[in-house]
Amino acid sequence: MPKKFELVVEQTATMETEPEALAAEATAAGAPEPVTSEILDEDEAEFAKLRRDLPGVKGASAVGIVTILVTNKPPKNEFLRTHPTFCPEVQLVTNEEGMDKHFYAIATEMEVPLRSIGINFALHKLYLTTTPKGAVRIFPINCEIENEWNRTKEIGLLEARTAWYRLYSDKENSSWRVYPADPGRYADPVWPDLKPSKIFRLAFRDKGRLIDSPEHPLFKKWASRDR
Repeated sequence: MPKKFELVVEQTATMETEPEALAAEATAAGAPEPVTSEILDEDEAEFAKLRRDLPGVKGASAVGIVTILVTNKPPKNEFLRTHPTFCPEVQLVTNEEGMDKHFYAIATEMEVPLRSIGINFALHKLYLTTTPKGAVRIFPINCEIENEWNRTKEIGLLEARTAWYRLYSDKENSSWRVYPADPGRYADPVWPDLKPSKIFRLAFRDKGRLIDSPEHPLFKKWASRDR
């Protein structure tokens, strides 16, 4: 009997300390840091600071697990839907990398340093889209240029908030056109159950595409300090 009692006590103590032991082992093994409420709060603060469509942030530059693709090319021959409310405005800069063009978000405090080395950026609206197969994309629309390609693409994305559409190029008229899917052809879209700040983090920060410091590799390259 005493031996059984000692065994029970030992097992209980192990169960109480096991989570801490596992956490220590995970840290020692280099496991990813768990997402905590503090990290999510930091995401919210960072996202709010970058946005230009919220009160009190315009002109602030003077003061100095889902895969989310950021692209300006609508999926070829695919229908898409646009999220009805996600449409933040942030400063973006593009960088040609091989055959691809990548978009980088600009932190407020980096706007002046980028201008000082001759790097231009522009305000963009970010439209979140999905396809019937669940491919999630963000389409940036440049708010500072006016042409038919840009204007008609945004019109198509806005129309896709309420129905499935396929965007295709009309090269003769230098514009985008939309083709509607048959009613009932596709089910309602399923959106990622994520806060806007988390969506932004997955699309930009987690891919290294948020320029928030002079030590960012792309800034160092543009400033000729990447050796």
